[in-house]
Amino acid sequence: MANKIMVQHLFKLNGLYKEPDGKVLKIVLSEVYNLRCFEVKDGNLTGPLIKIHPESDRAKALVEA
Repeated sequence: MANKIMVQHLFKLNGLYKEPDGKVLKIVLSEVYNLRCFEVKDGNLTGPLIKIHPESDRAKALVEA
């Protein structure tokens, strides 16, 4: 049986995470196959829903803000 990651332990629900380009994302839902996020600007959620696979390079580059 393959090892399954516990996404809920890697990313905090409603946590703010910064991408390398400076964009800040808020995690609104943490699932096994997707982190569902919105960009945060001036304290408000903006733009479309962003889905990031928790094992992707993008997810690994996120730093808690």
